[in-house]
Amino acid sequence: MTAQINDAFRYQGAEYSVAGISDGPLLDPAWFGLTPTMASTACHRGYRAVYALSGSHLVLDALDVKLIENYETRQRQEGPAINEVRPTGPERSHDMFNNHYQGLDYRLDYTGGLLLAKGFIRELYVHMGFHPAWKYEDVVELVFEGGLLTAESDRSEKMADIRRMILESRKSGKPDRTPNEEEIGAFVEDAFDRTYRL
Repeated sequence: MTAQINDAFRYQGAEYSVAGISDGPLLDPAWFGLTPTMASTACHRGYRAVYALSGSHLVLDALDVKLIENYETRQRQEGPAINEVRPTGPERSHDMFNNHYQGLDYRLDYTGGLLLAKGFIRELYVHMGFHPAWKYEDVVELVFEGGLLTAESDRSEKMADIRRMILESRKSGKPDRTPNEEEIGAFVEDAFDRTYRL
């Protein structure tokens, strides 16, 4: 397994990783008639979304997706137009995505919270799943109601407290042992889950 490519959020002139979603899904490619295929071991779900605010409304700004028409030949399938935007093809020879949508400005009616994170702490890297918000230096929470932004909060200090607590519990934890099958399954499931409680 490999750490997964995060969705992104363009916020106040910077690009953040979407590290938490309180009420999902935020996006389902099936809404657009898309059936992504695994893009690489770093993108099992086959797509990466980029979100933004248009005024105070949540929008899907860009979408990179891998679509295959013929699995034997790995022939590219061109995706449909989304919000009147047609996708472009691969941008380079080893592009893991073969359909790129830019400037979508597609309004989402999401209700719930998002944790946006930047400044990943490299020492906390794990070679699996999505990295949680506590592994980042800067964390902002945005709360939406029907797609409209209703609250913004800096959660960096709270994430630093959680990080300290987790790292301290690891230091004082039990000696290393081999986890059982159930524990491994729970770890893998948690690694790919970005939900949090609002």
